[in-house]
Amino acid sequence: MLKRIKSLFEGPQRDVRAAVHDSDGISVAPVSENHGVTCATLVARQPIFDRKSSIWGYELLFRRPPDTSKFPGEMDSDIATSTVISDGFSIVQPVLQPDQKVLINFSADLLKQQIPKVLPAAQCGVEILETVQPSRELVKSLLQLKQDGYLLAVDDYTGQKELEVFLKVADIVKVEILGRSMKDVYANVKDLKTLPCLLLAEKVEDQKTFELCHKMGFDLFQGFFFSRPELMKGKKLSASQAVKMRLLSQISDDEFSVNEVGGILRADVSLVYKLMRYLNSVHFALPMKVKSVEHGIALLGSQKLRQWLCVTVLSELEATPMSRHVVSQSAQRGKFLEILGENARNGVRPDSLFLLGLFSLLETLLSVSLDDMLKDMPLDEGIVAALQGEESPYSPWLRLLSHYERAEWDEAEQDMREAGITEMAVVKAYEQSLQWAMAFFD
Repeated sequence: MLKRIKSLFEGPQRDVRAAVHDSDGISVAPVSENHGVTCATLVARQPIFDRKSSIWGYELLFRRPPDTSKFPGEMDSDIATSTVISDGFSIVQPVLQPDQKVLINFSADLLKQQIPKVLPAAQCGVEILETVQPSRELVKSLLQLKQDGYLLAVDDYTGQKELEVFLKVADIVKVEILGRSMKDVYANVKDLKTLPCLLLAEKVEDQKTFELCHKMGFDLFQGFFFSRPELMKGKKLSASQAVKMRLLSQISDDEFSVNEVGGILRADVSLVYKLMRYLNSVHFALPMKVKSVEHGIALLGSQKLRQWLCVTVLSELEATPMSRHVVSQSAQRGKFLEILGENARNGVRPDSLFLLGLFSLLETLLSVSLDDMLKDMPLDEGIVAALQGEESPYSPWLRLLSHYERAEWDEAEQDMREAGITEMAVVKAYEQSLQWAMAFFD
């Protein structure tokens, strides 16, 4: 079985990740086609943070193939699922840092057949779902994976007795947090601290819960707490932040002056350095080296200059590891929506969708009221309304974004149908946006 699956991922049968370039010069890999059947692998990644709020790695969330009858011949559910896993990993692998890992769920059958070995042990961890039943054969398989260098993680632990055999081999135990009392969670932590494993607080949805779990001694943290703003009462933007917000205000205007922005760039040596480094990076794939600020601006053009400035200015507003992720996530969100908007049928402008995604986490980044930040920015009223949680032509795009990031696939697929977007277009946009955003932070 393993040999059959590996044959799908190796040699000429594998739809290799042939590099292509879009108009921005970003390397993009085509979605794979297995045995002549095109399979859109919807995949999202959820960050996992360490105690210093740096990104330890990601969990990959993807839609498993619901109907293997779409696959010809002997393509059974395990092979179909394995193909999805491999394709999903291929999408995120290019943007992983060398020390980052991904955690992936595997069924009991896939674990027994050593299917995780189709992926590199140095980057991939194996999640044992809470529904997996222990057996002698399964434990033997897990020990072999562990010996081969794969991290083993027990998922959704709440104290289940039947999972105790897995705890003895686990490198990570993911403790479910959402909907539970902190007293019960602490009882789990107290018991697990006697084991040689890392403790991961799972489904941490707000800053207060994150802080409580941090005090309990959890090593890792996963959830959407980073996207839930905790506004600081009475906090105002610092002088430096206010200047940067005024620059954002200027470049968010459709009529902004390229010459004026060029003047601002020339007066800030750090921005000039970052512009040159970005333009001369392999991600941009320019046929020549940039020789001056004016040359760089000419090569970028007004729209790309505005996008680069928006992301770069946001990255300088705060300097914590968490804020770095929020800015990267914002940039990826903006590019994701912009690419999708290029093929949408509802008439919303792609460049406006970029700003929508980019500013969607602004309140989280600065812990300042979104209303206060937006009131002096010349943004489209529909964008402002959507960011404030009101209904506008842009609101469906934010819903699609949220559903996709949370791997709420049924809702996301409904959003795609309403927008007239194919799953294949979404997969390509997601992969392309990940690589584009990472170009700012290499």
